[in-house]
Amino acid sequence: MKGRDIALFGISLVAGLTGGFSLRKKKDPQPSTSPLFYVGTWQFIDPHNQRRHRLEISPNLDVQIDDHQLQVRVQDLNEQQLTFQDKFGYHLTIHANERQPISFFDEADDCTYTMQPISPNKDDA
Repeated sequence: MKGRDIALFGISLVAGLTGGFSLRKKKDPQPSTSPLFYVGTWQFIDPHNQRRHRLEISPNLDVQIDDHQLQVRVQDLNEQQLTFQDKFGYHLTIHANERQPISFFDEADDCTYTMQPISPNKDDA
């Protein structure tokens, strides 16, 4: 009886996984280019001085770093990246995987920073 239960569990697991893959394939032709995909709060560490910073993107695509508003405008938006241009002409490009933003490139500093999400209820001092 124990072997039968394991076999049924295995079959159910395989069926569930293959069903999940087919659902993902159906969603792929319609990639998300919604600006809300990039909205959130992240932390990153400056590799030059090891200082932790906070990056926030609002629903209307305003950008703040350490609670300082950046004067930027959206230049490009797609499922892999969101690019802003600042008032000096430099670009800030947010790179994403299929689930969330993961890094950004700051053209002014010529540096790429890895982003880690900060949960909305986490108090980051």
